[in-house]
Amino acid sequence: LPIDLSQLKVDLMSFSGHKIYGPKGIGALYVRRKPRVRIEAQMHGGGHERGMRSGTLPVHQIVGMGEAYRIAKEEMATEMERLRGLRNRLWNGIKDIEEVYLNGDLEHGAP
Repeated sequence: LPIDLSQLKVDLMSFSGHKIYGPKGIGALYVRRKPRVRIEAQMHGGGHERGMRSGTLPVHQIVGMGEAYRIAKEEMATEMERLRGLRNRLWNGIKDIEEVYLNGDLEHGAP
């Protein structure tokens, strides 16, 4: 799903590499410039990232995660159509079964 952080009222949002077929063990944390919450470093030393992170960056994982997100963005429209088709196929196959109900909206829900 497309995400526009400038339009969302969130202070923090985490992103995982492996959830989009990138490398395991890498992620990112979006922090709004003036968050309404206070965050503190979990590990100290090194003073990287304004004192919020210490240690050496795993460059190979960062590059892999960046490439995975680039591919995801490039293929987003096609993948959403594919998922929408699978969702509709599933729903059409089970909607007439007794006691099966749709929780949500087919038109405005996530594919």
